[in-house]
Amino acid sequence: MIGTRIRNLRIEKGMTLTELAEKAGIAKSYLSNIERDLQNNPTFEYINKVAKALDIEQERLLIGTKCTADNEESHSDFAIFRKAIVRMDDSQLEELIEYIEFTLWKRKQIN
Repeated sequence: MIGTRIRNLRIEKGMTLTELAEKAGIAKSYLSNIERDLQNNPTFEYINKVAKALDIEQERLLIGTKCTADNEESHSDFAIFRKAIVRMDDSQLEELIEYIEFTLWKRKQIN
């Protein structure tokens, strides 16, 4: 999902894989793996670097939309969530991920 968004935006901006990797300051091989969905859990730091290099908002990579009047409210909610996540340390992020996975598992069991 995110890999496809990155690849499509990179191509839309007329950048090669090498150019984006260099501009973002990330490994070309890692970027390639993300784009091909061989690796699908990039860090927020990685997403931030790629978004800056593509000159877009992080949300566009994460949720795949531009901020418009139609999605402004949900976009704003996501921004609040993102700000909270960025301030978390690794153990807090891991705990949040476990909570989300548990919640999704629980929801699946109910349905």
